[in-house]
Amino acid sequence: MEGGYVNEGGQLKTKNGQKYVFNGPPSGVYVSKPCLVVTAFIMVVILIFSILITYFVTSHGLGKPEANPSYITAQAQSKEHPEGNSTSVATAQFHVPDWLKDNFHTSTSSPNRIKDEENVVVPPVVKEEEKTIVPPVGDIPVVKSEGVNDDGDDITKPTDRLLQLHEGWRPIHYSIVIEPNVETSTNNGSLVIEIERDAKITSWEPIVLDVYNVSISNVRVIRSLEGNETDEVELDFDSDYGENNDSFVVKLNPSLASETQLKIALSLDFVSQVTDTLQGVYKTSYINPDTKKTEWMISTQFSPIDARRAFPCFDRPDMKANFTISIVRNSNMSMALSNMPKYHSDTHRLGYIRDEFMTTPKMPTYLVAFIVSNMVDSQYANSDGQLFPRVEIWTRPNFVDMTNYAYKMVRKFLPYYEEYFGIKNKLPKIDLVSVPDFGFGAMENWGLITFRDSALLVPEDQELASSSEHMQYVAQIIAHELAHFWFGNCVTPKSWDDLWLKEGFACYMSYKALNQAHPEFQIMDTFTVLEFKESMQHDADNTSHAISFDVRSTSDVRRIFDPISYSKGTILLRMLNSIVGDEAFRSATQDLLKTFAYANIDRNDLWVFLTRHGHEMGTLPKELNVKNIMDSWITQPGYPVVNVERRGANLVLRQERYLLPARNPLDKQRWFIPITFETDDLHKGDNIPTHWLTKDQEELVIPDVFTKETNNNNTVLYLNLNRQGYYRVNYDSVSWLALKKNFTLLPRITRAQLLDDALHLSQAEYLPYDIPLTFLLELYTSVDDELLWSAAKPGLNYLIYNLKREPAYETFRAFMKFIVRPAFDHYGLNEPDNESHLQLKHRALVANFACKFNYDRCTQVAQMRFREWMRDAKKNPIKPNLKSVIYCTALSEGSYPEWYFAYKQYKRTTSASEKEEILTSLGCTSKPWLLSKYLNMTINSTSGILKQDGALAFRAVATNAIGYEIAFDFLQTNIKEIADYYGDGFSTLTEMIKSLTIYMNKDYHKQQLQLLAANCHKLGLKAVESAINLAMEQVNDNIYWRTHSYDKLKSFLESIVSEFQINIF
Repeated sequence: MEGGYVNEGGQLKTKNGQKYVFNGPPSGVYVSKPCLVVTAFIMVVILIFSILITYFVTSHGLGKPEANPSYITAQAQSKEHPEGNSTSVATAQFHVPDWLKDNFHTSTSSPNRIKDEENVVVPPVVKEEEKTIVPPVGDIPVVKSEGVNDDGDDITKPTDRLLQLHEGWRPIHYSIVIEPNVETSTNNGSLVIEIERDAKITSWEPIVLDVYNVSISNVRVIRSLEGNETDEVELDFDSDYGENNDSFVVKLNPSLASETQLKIALSLDFVSQVTDTLQGVYKTSYINPDTKKTEWMISTQFSPIDARRAFPCFDRPDMKANFTISIVRNSNMSMALSNMPKYHSDTHRLGYIRDEFMTTPKMPTYLVAFIVSNMVDSQYANSDGQLFPRVEIWTRPNFVDMTNYAYKMVRKFLPYYEEYFGIKNKLPKIDLVSVPDFGFGAMENWGLITFRDSALLVPEDQELASSSEHMQYVAQIIAHELAHFWFGNCVTPKSWDDLWLKEGFACYMSYKALNQAHPEFQIMDTFTVLEFKESMQHDADNTSHAISFDVRSTSDVRRIFDPISYSKGTILLRMLNSIVGDEAFRSATQDLLKTFAYANIDRNDLWVFLTRHGHEMGTLPKELNVKNIMDSWITQPGYPVVNVERRGANLVLRQERYLLPARNPLDKQRWFIPITFETDDLHKGDNIPTHWLTKDQEELVIPDVFTKETNNNNTVLYLNLNRQGYYRVNYDSVSWLALKKNFTLLPRITRAQLLDDALHLSQAEYLPYDIPLTFLLELYTSVDDELLWSAAKPGLNYLIYNLKREPAYETFRAFMKFIVRPAFDHYGLNEPDNESHLQLKHRALVANFACKFNYDRCTQVAQMRFREWMRDAKKNPIKPNLKSVIYCTALSEGSYPEWYFAYKQYKRTTSASEKEEILTSLGCTSKPWLLSKYLNMTINSTSGILKQDGALAFRAVATNAIGYEIAFDFLQTNIKEIADYYGDGFSTLTEMIKSLTIYMNKDYHKQQLQLLAANCHKLGLKAVESAINLAMEQVNDNIYWRTHSYDKLKSFLESIVSEFQINIF
């Protein structure tokens, strides 16, 4: 039986543990006992003799290993280690650029510079205990690193490590030669870093480089030369790995401490890993459609803190430097790319090519990138050769015809950014690369932007055509990454504490750019639903964090890449724009970028510029400054609810923190809130605040808002115009009633805002559920209001997840079917060719609701369309915007034939967006064995499911009411294997755990999570344990809601169903 083994007792044991007993006749050769004893004695004698001979030969043939003293002089090195590296910098194996050599002659030297050749320090050589392997690449010896097995795999358990910020030295320039090797999973490289003392640090500190599983050898420290001097002066030093081997420490002689302007060149050789976890330098593969063979490629992902996996460096955002990169590649790889244009290629040795790239602008290590592969370009640079910068898109040969949409977007967005920021892009080229397996959506490496396929490629073939939503997503991702060229790359936050600055600006500017390129998308209206949903649902309970907080560990760094940094950062910048006005915001941004070009900023720098321009424009009152306003939003988590009360003719406002599972009167967090409002009689005309509810005020009284003539129950009042402020509004009962009566007359964004606020205020017990249910009934007549339908989705999803396994779901589903029916009967499962972008998105959303609530006209047609496709797999009749709902519905209502057909189409299609649609739908099946099979495929590298899509596939099962318990069992059973398979780079396990909790609303669910956390603690999976503890808060919120709100909601639903005589079947 294949894959089994025979154990003691003659049993055959298979991989699954099944046992079989052999009962056949005896076989073999009979051996007598005396013969066996004699044979054993002879073997022992031979073994002892072999050991003695081996010892004699080795003891006379090898020298005794030398101890490594703290400081080794050149004299001692030359006597005891004549093989030591005494090569001059100019002729060493590492490459030193001409301009760096020139700098050796222009640096100021100390009058106490050591000139005695006997006292010049030569770097320590590789110790003899370290076995030097014949170099498979370059001329650099490969030292086998601890923590790396023979296959090059990382066998070191991922750990959460404190971030050590070492001061005293700053890099000026890196010269890197690196040769990644797919076969050995290693990078061999050499490195020269020009380093200078930090004038702001007066103490004498060691040079500390960040490393992660990197072996270092042949270290040298050379003083930069003065004037016309050409003789190198090597400095005395001691070097060793730091604590936990996560740093490499070089200690110079303390006699140099008086030289405050000391500048040195640190050179070394290194060996690092080519990983398979999509971090650092990593390898990935794809099937060549012509040869049907696997083709490997090398890609990089250094953000946020993984440049240290590739080469020793100062791996911090504020340690910016220039980089000159050389890549040695096997000649069977046709291309290499890096941040800057290639200026020279030559044969390095037989079968290998060395590509030299121009020096980058000053930038942090996380932006360094390179690609080595057989991908091809789309030839846009040749056709638009007169345009600056040169833009090219690289992908696999069969995807070239999917790049046109992305190229057009780049050419639209670049001029907009140059004009808005008032700064021209200076990079001569921009390469965009679709990487087969990529952890993030995209990465803004300066000059070399990397994407996952679905974030860059848009098929133009009718059968593979992307949905309107996917095309908008691709456009916005490209706009986001290009915006980073100004905010993030040119001007960089000083630390990860202010990640939100660069990500918030890139997100906000992507909306502005897309709105300018495609105003028909009405993307700024979508902003008020999409970004608020992403941020507010993560910012609503005690697990949230301040948008800027003290980042102390590696897990903190990875954790802040979340909707708080992205969506909340975006919302707060938009709020700032409304506070100071468009003109002041733009002028302040331009001044900031020009002042800090190629340098670092923190949020206080932005506050200064915005305050100055707000005062100059007269939009910000002189008594206010942006820092006082924004500190309350930046330094504490959460967001407020503004409570509205009519008190005679006056409007009275109070604030409290919105908090799940319920309001907490003891929470004293307060914010500096910009107030805008309109009434029947007062229409403001802009978004600039007229009043401020400050942190210190118990209440804000705005006098004479109502007159005796108008202050009646029908007077309309609404706050937070165009949802410019980051808060929810809870009105008194009179105001809610007036808003409901005049709902159709309200502005479009206000209608959506009211529905979203009402649903979430009820979730946290600020409102009874009759108010949001009444507003939901507006969908019945608002068939074409796509923004209102979008606003309903987050709140409805929460109710679906918490009711789906409860008796009240039957009534809730009947209520929602009643609401959705008119819209679906109007649109159906059809997609006309002449509809707008917004109409197509809205049509898909209505269909999604109809099928989700089992409206038979939707589910039956969906199954029919899918079976039509099954009859002719080569011709897909399903329209792009309806694929998601039809695929999921067909697999949910169908059985294994539909599932296996979908999986086959997943492996066949070349469209990345189509693959994602199918991956999601595979989790919709109602068959438990298929869901279990699907989950196991996510940790099988031969299944065709990429690591980048593991969390997506898991979430598809976990959000299935039938599948979430299967998903939990899978996670609990395979937690160690999943952690090893995915690594810790992209919080894949954290995302899996988050998606598990949506159905968990009972006490035993909490106990299950506690057991899983205990298991993770035992296995040393600290980051996963922390994620589970955070997820526990969501479960507590769900338990509270079920205990306190379920029965009330059930009662309201039954009353409405009865009143409107809704058929629950």
